[in-house]
Amino acid sequence: MDVIEMLVRESIQRMNQELKKNMIKKTHPLTQLKLVDGDLTRDYQSGDYFGKKNQYYTIYGEMTIPEEWQTSLVSLGIYSSETEWDNATNPQITLYLNDQLIQGLDVNHREVILPQELLAEPLLTVRLEIFSGREEKQFPLFIQLQELDQQTRESYFDFYVALESWRSIIGDSHSELIYQQVLQEASRFLDFRQPYSDAYYNGLSAASTRLQEDLYDRVDFQATATVLAVGHTHIDIAWLWTVAQAIEKGQRSFSTVLKLMEEYPDYTFIQSQPQMYQFIKEHYPELYQQIKQKIAEGRWEAEGAMWVEADCNLTSGESLVRQIVHGKQFIKEEFGTDSQVLWLPDVFGYSAALPQILKKTNTPYFMTTKLSWNQFNQIPYDTFYWQGIDGSEILTHFITTVSEGYSPTPYYTTYNGLLDPYSVKGSWDRYQQKDLNDEVLLAYGYGDGGGGPTREMLEVAKRLKNGLPGIPKVTSGFPSAYFQRLDETLKEKKVPRWRGELYFEYHRGTYTSMAKNKKFNRETETLLQSLEKLFVQFGRERYPQGQLTKMWQLTLLNQFHDTLPGSSIKEVYDQTDLEYQETRRLGRTLVTELLTDDQPQDQWFVYNPLAKQRDLLVELSVESDQSLVADGQLLRQQLTTSGKRLVLIPEVPSLSGCLLKPEKGQPVVPLTAREVGKQIETAHYFVTFDEQAEISSLIDKATHREIVPEGQRLNQLVAYEDLPLNFDAWDIDIFYQEKQWAVQDVQSVQLVEDGPIRQTIRIKRVFEASTIKQFIHFYHHSRRIDFETDVDWHQQHILLKAQFPIAINTLKATFDIQFGNVERAIHTNTSWDMARFEVCGQKWLDMSEGNYGVSMLTDCKYGFNVAYQQMGVTLIKSATDPNPEADQGNHQFIYAILPHEGSWQEAETVEEALDLNTPALVSPIGKRFLKEEQLVSFATVNQKNILLDTVKKAELEETLILRLYEFHNKRTRAQVKLNLQVERAVLCDLLENELEELAVVDNEVIIPFLPFEIQTIKLYIK
Repeated sequence: MDVIEMLVRESIQRMNQELKKNMIKKTHPLTQLKLVDGDLTRDYQSGDYFGKKNQYYTIYGEMTIPEEWQTSLVSLGIYSSETEWDNATNPQITLYLNDQLIQGLDVNHREVILPQELLAEPLLTVRLEIFSGREEKQFPLFIQLQELDQQTRESYFDFYVALESWRSIIGDSHSELIYQQVLQEASRFLDFRQPYSDAYYNGLSAASTRLQEDLYDRVDFQATATVLAVGHTHIDIAWLWTVAQAIEKGQRSFSTVLKLMEEYPDYTFIQSQPQMYQFIKEHYPELYQQIKQKIAEGRWEAEGAMWVEADCNLTSGESLVRQIVHGKQFIKEEFGTDSQVLWLPDVFGYSAALPQILKKTNTPYFMTTKLSWNQFNQIPYDTFYWQGIDGSEILTHFITTVSEGYSPTPYYTTYNGLLDPYSVKGSWDRYQQKDLNDEVLLAYGYGDGGGGPTREMLEVAKRLKNGLPGIPKVTSGFPSAYFQRLDETLKEKKVPRWRGELYFEYHRGTYTSMAKNKKFNRETETLLQSLEKLFVQFGRERYPQGQLTKMWQLTLLNQFHDTLPGSSIKEVYDQTDLEYQETRRLGRTLVTELLTDDQPQDQWFVYNPLAKQRDLLVELSVESDQSLVADGQLLRQQLTTSGKRLVLIPEVPSLSGCLLKPEKGQPVVPLTAREVGKQIETAHYFVTFDEQAEISSLIDKATHREIVPEGQRLNQLVAYEDLPLNFDAWDIDIFYQEKQWAVQDVQSVQLVEDGPIRQTIRIKRVFEASTIKQFIHFYHHSRRIDFETDVDWHQQHILLKAQFPIAINTLKATFDIQFGNVERAIHTNTSWDMARFEVCGQKWLDMSEGNYGVSMLTDCKYGFNVAYQQMGVTLIKSATDPNPEADQGNHQFIYAILPHEGSWQEAETVEEALDLNTPALVSPIGKRFLKEEQLVSFATVNQKNILLDTVKKAELEETLILRLYEFHNKRTRAQVKLNLQVERAVLCDLLENELEELAVVDNEVIIPFLPFEIQTIKLYIK
């Protein structure tokens, strides 16, 4: 662009600024307003300052529309600041007129066009419900009645869109010339000498005619590329606000959407998250009915598939299934549609188990955006088939555009997209599969804290229907229809494929932040599945479907992608702590009500909720002169450091219970703690500790193999400085290892247990203001070594890890994920490998060479680092933003290692990890239960590589559901033997829709499995 052309454009822009000023003909400040602040009510004048952090206020008063305005376009202008943009820190407002909800207002929505039918009212009551925002500051609120000039507004947007389009294509000399000529000619008609005079309006008409004829209506300018623009407001269910505040954001945002839909007939909108719809239904039923009406009219789409936009790294496999089961069921029941698109714009990476889950829930399409933020590597596709670990493929599309957005410099924006010529052009320019498809998807509207599209965005959409020189045309519609067209377009074309996980090269700290919340989630997921199994086996007639559904849905809510990852404010976790506590309490109550009655027996019922035979360890409070027996056999038992009785119940069958009865016997004498030397011998290992109580030698007695590399130590607790460049709670940066401190201030090392079940070493360490106690358990019946850890943590911006150098020669590690596992390289040969310096796993990882390996297991940790002969687990992160108190205080967790011969499959690593994570259900037992129930195995599977993971009542029928999966990556034909009378067995999808009949012979069902396949079986019981 030469200087003359730049000056021409700037001069036209200056004229358009005059038009913007003239859009408001007259103003009339509201007077005699009242401000309600708690119990106090005082007079309020427009522009007065007030407010405290996270407070609610009401401003109310009356107004009369001037008679001469009653045929005009009239608005209320309500705003706090002309320049601020953050919905989280600034006031958010709901406007009521005559007690009728009209619209939400915020820093991006500052004007309400008054309904024409209200203009003739002799008196209008005005009420503003105000939330102050999360910053401690006072603010003014400017409130004025405005007479608008419709013709000036139309002319302003005519020029605005053309000018912004011109600016967006600078460098395209042919298109620049078109804009310059047309705009220059149109601007010559503008006459600002006497605004609102005949000459002024004649000039506007002439200018707009020229722009329409020579620009907006020109057929030869119509673009071949299309941007499907759908209105959207991403509302984080919890983040810098609580769930309760998010519900209010939903009310404000959705009322704004409905108001704008009245003004713009082509405006379409999508909102995901059935949980948000449920909240609106409960709290704002009238608004909900209006939303349902717009959905029925085809103006609003309820899509998204999941109950909430859940984290996909930490959430368990069964929880991911329930997210979609509950999400799709709600959408179908409430709106009569089958959700087809998994809509996850803001989630921090995607498990390779997801494609199969989507395939088996009839969710054929996946949309995301966040991976465009990647630090080191750009995924080379925006439209592709994503293939999971089992081979399932899902059509995937990224919505990504280059936008100026909220930043002074261009950046990749995603789910909070703007709708302006720059963003429209950027969406197409950024798109990487132009050879396959000429239509891209753009979700526009302010989000995170809600708000949605603005009137300005909708005015832009009106004017880009045909496209402009260098700018794609904009159409309105819905993502579901977009994906269907895309699916059809791609048929018989060579479409790229991405195989395996979609790893996000950012936000690696979310695997660890807010550790207690992750532990509560893991425990609750396990508890819910255990309760379902228990009631199917012992209480089908009293199956608590309603209570379990509520417990599941609350758990699913708290798997939202800022809650579970640990990136929300303190108030969010204060609430989740209470909710997890209540879920545990209700779970205990359900067990007690099922198993006991008014005639309790002096026995305990112990239930194994795993569909695997295992040795069960339980802790009970027993009189010192009593011993515990099962089936008349004295059990192996010893006292623990907590003073309870540790009992080993051998070979408890799959999904079965046993009775423990106390009898008078030889007292179990507690062992007095004693100092331990540098070497101890256990049932399976020779162990040597160094001066810092780290394991300098671990020799496997069965193989005479040294597990510790020469000069290294196992169980090194290491603290690292954790000062991410951005996103404190979210990120671990690649340079974190450059500053580290060994946690080696050892206060004591003692042998505190030495009994028939295990030997336990207790080590107490101090790190600055924090204390770390570890109980290292060496078992007689298992090769597993548990590091039971109790931390009183008072550090900030410190990352605590446990590092395990191991003498294993391999360049890859295997990690547990939902419904299977993935292998990852442990070298840094490529930038893709280097970027995975912190990765996520569910319950275990393994590094093995030809005939030996070591597995690491955890009961609630998800973040791991691996390198050649090195594995580590991240224990605590302790960020300060957005939660200054994150990870402070007490932490209790277990990580373990399992040295083994052969492969992890041969070592039964999966079974050991499940044993660590799935405690037995233990309860006193009542007489009724003893009389009526048989304590035998409910179901067994004859193949070791098949896990019967879920047993439950069907969602909508009086049938039973079994969910199994294959985890050795091999084709298998499995036999499930059931201890009940089976009338029919039907193979289903994950939504429990029937697919094909399975043969049943003597209550045995044969089920085929492909590698890593999930199979769901519906059982009809006689």
